[in-house]
Amino acid sequence: ARAFADATNQPFALYHALDTRGKGNNRQTLQGMAAEAAWRIPVKQADDLGGRVPYIPGMPVFGTENIATELGLSKGSLGTLVSVTYDERDGRRFAVSATVNFPAFQGDD
Repeated sequence: ARAFADATNQPFALYHALDTRGKGNNRQTLQGMAAEAAWRIPVKQADDLGGRVPYIPGMPVFGTENIATELGLSKGSLGTLVSVTYDERDGRRFAVSATVNFPAFQGDD
């Protein structure tokens, strides 16, 4: 991602996840040292923790779920990141939503 940002003359930015623990009404967002530890876990060891992810507009992405197979959005669908909406807290970016262009999408814009 850093090489992509450099090649496209864009800033490199990491977006932090709001990881949680527990289930249902007992779900709590990790904070403080627990959140810091979760953000440092290498991706391959993180299981379901979101950690930190670089999002650079124009970078290739792929779908990880069968969202709407009848519309061409299925697991493995290739797309391009268009933009990211985020909140900033304590100097960290937290992604809220992303706009992705999936060329195979067969619906209304």
